[in-house]
Amino acid sequence: MFQETILQIQNGTTAAELSEALRNVVAAVRETGKAGALTLTLKVVPASKGAADVLMIEAAVKAKLPERDRGRTVFYATEDNRLVRNDPKQQTLPLRVVDIVGERGELKEVNR
Repeated sequence: MFQETILQIQNGTTAAELSEALRNVVAAVRETGKAGALTLTLKVVPASKGAADVLMIEAAVKAKLPERDRGRTVFYATEDNRLVRNDPKQQTLPLRVVDIVGERGELKEVNR
């Protein structure tokens, strides 16, 4: 009885929605390795007051997809509470780009 009823709710639209939602949950679980969920809620109400033999069914499909882990970014707090990417307490080295001339693997001395 249950399967036949689900197939008839909204002329099959609910069954199609459930199938699509289940595919989305399965794909997200496989991609993230985390749990997901699919919920079907059926609300059964009388069509009118005192008409217990005529019923209306409202269906709601909800999919809870697992979220991917988000990356993290390292920041450092300054004395005035700003966030910066470089550690303000770390000494900066005076680095510069040096063009290499000559054969590959040949070292060149650079004057300061």
